[in-house]
Amino acid sequence: MRVVGPGAQPRVVLLGRLALYGAGAARLHEEIIAVTAIWSEADRDKKPLAALGVRGEETTLDQLREHCERPVNPRRRLSPGSVISQRDAHDLEPELRQRAEQRRMEVARDFGAAGRCRGARSRPAARRASDRIAQAERSIDRNQLALPGIADAERRQQERDHRHWRTRLVEIEREIQDEPARVCASYEIRATRLEPIGLVYLWPHSN
Repeated sequence: MRVVGPGAQPRVVLLGRLALYGAGAARLHEEIIAVTAIWSEADRDKKPLAALGVRGEETTLDQLREHCERPVNPRRRLSPGSVISQRDAHDLEPELRQRAEQRRMEVARDFGAAGRCRGARSRPAARRASDRIAQAERSIDRNQLALPGIADAERRQQERDHRHWRTRLVEIEREIQDEPARVCASYEIRATRLEPIGLVYLWPHSN
């Protein structure tokens, strides 16, 4: 797509969608990555486009945002014309992939830290649950249940509660051992997908 931008130089923006997936194909993260360049027709057949640095990229993206924030005007949107978009995308795609890999590494680092933090917090929560069950068990007088006058229904319910609590205590002990690793694994990036989604040209009014 080619749009009229506020700058004095033709610029091009390659947009890609980065999606990161965890276990069971759960989508953990998604973002749009942009690579920008100054576009020139001179020596275009011989010289590939060069991605801009941080300063030039900010200028380009600011111009694109300025265009998008204006009221829609069909006259500001032009057809690609003689722009060789496939070649331009090919020139900028290596930089797009490099930036996507850098972001993948950054997100994986942040997710790893978050997973370790949440995993560590799971143990105190499990121990508190274990303490509550132990306290509930201590509140039951096993000798009293055997006394005459205790309704059969109440006795059976108490017995069921006792069996459930004993089973739950075993499960909690297992969770205390296994839950931190399980939580960490849920934050682990298992698959990456990078999809180029568009090429935008910012064309000066004078061109």
